[in-house]
Amino acid sequence: MNHVYKPSGKISLLFFPVFIITLFIMAICAFVCIFCIHFLTYSLFDAIIFIFAAIGTARYSALCCVKAGKVRNPVFSAISGIILGLSYWYFIIIFYLPVKSMFIMKSFYLLNEPLPGILKVFYFKELTNALSMLKNNGAAITGKKGGVYFTMPGNICIIILIISCIISIIFFASEFYKNSRKPFCETSCKWMRKFIFTSSVPEDDELFISRLLLGDCTMLSYLEPLHEVNVDHFKISLYTSSLNDKFYVSLSYMENSGRLDKKTGKTKFNENELIEYLEIDNDTGRSLLTRSRYKPEDASVIVVTDESKRKAFRWIIFNWIIGILAILLCVLAIFKLGDGLQEFLFKGGFFYIALIFFANAARFIRTLQKEMVITSTEDKYEYEGTKKFLSKETEAPAILKLFYLFMMASAIGLFVLCIMKM
Repeated sequence: MNHVYKPSGKISLLFFPVFIITLFIMAICAFVCIFCIHFLTYSLFDAIIFIFAAIGTARYSALCCVKAGKVRNPVFSAISGIILGLSYWYFIIIFYLPVKSMFIMKSFYLLNEPLPGILKVFYFKELTNALSMLKNNGAAITGKKGGVYFTMPGNICIIILIISCIISIIFFASEFYKNSRKPFCETSCKWMRKFIFTSSVPEDDELFISRLLLGDCTMLSYLEPLHEVNVDHFKISLYTSSLNDKFYVSLSYMENSGRLDKKTGKTKFNENELIEYLEIDNDTGRSLLTRSRYKPEDASVIVVTDESKRKAFRWIIFNWIIGILAILLCVLAIFKLGDGLQEFLFKGGFFYIALIFFANAARFIRTLQKEMVITSTEDKYEYEGTKKFLSKETEAPAILKLFYLFMMASAIGLFVLCIMKM
């Protein structure tokens, strides 16, 4: 019987500085989240903002802490996720009243106070004050123009807050736990590379799974390539070390849901995982690496031709030009506004500066992950009813990474400039 990958339980010392940095970034995310909630007068949007902010924060913090910190201990990782989840909601609650007072005064008055005054915001007393005020006053549900629809009782608000906190903490813990269980090569001290394949479903899929679990890894080599579009199929995720001396495979059954993705026009599939991180022999693993890894119906496919490369390069240059011009215009506007600078920030300026930073930060993190692309210099790929590609693992170009870093640094610089000019 084959072995299933089991994490070593080790933790890199790099995790602890990464965790502290993530905690600091999480405080900034919570501040921006609360600012957006006060900025949008339509309070029914609050729940949507909380949900998406929590999901995004959990995913990217797991990516940073677990991946960068090289945590291979699922229990420790889940506990770290719980701590970060609790910290996120702690920051959310303690920032609510100070940010609200900022909107009333239309001033970032906290930033003008000495350090002890700023640190008072983080005291546990602020948490109890915010919760007691919520319990006593409840929450006003307002409309788009600021009119109050009704006031939700304080006890119900506390219950909703606790439920939301528990759900988000579970999400944090699961994201951390899931990422720490992925195959890791202890020899090279790197996470294993992941490749995805598609294949037709064998006639007797139950027998296929049974033989595979019993150790007959050669069954994977006999899987037929996928010749039809939008049919039930197997998705094979192959994990390999940098030296290709260790292989693990996960197998999922992709069932046609009968629904279409409105954005891509492609059929949606329901994924049912059958096998996770099963160890296979080196010969089978290397033979899988020689196969065509993606099919044209796969939504993750990126077909790259010589012309598309030229268009992509021109688009990056265009982004650089527009980005630089946009930042320069913002700088000129800040100098021109003078006394109206604070009002500008509280009427949307800070919101858009934060949007520039976080949108480019998310894109930058995504560029750090290698992806499979399909390269070809031909205009047509048809061959005997199937499509054949030459695929390879690639990274985003350095000029694109620098653009996202430039926009992130510029957003921070714009906010600092605003504070200095006030």
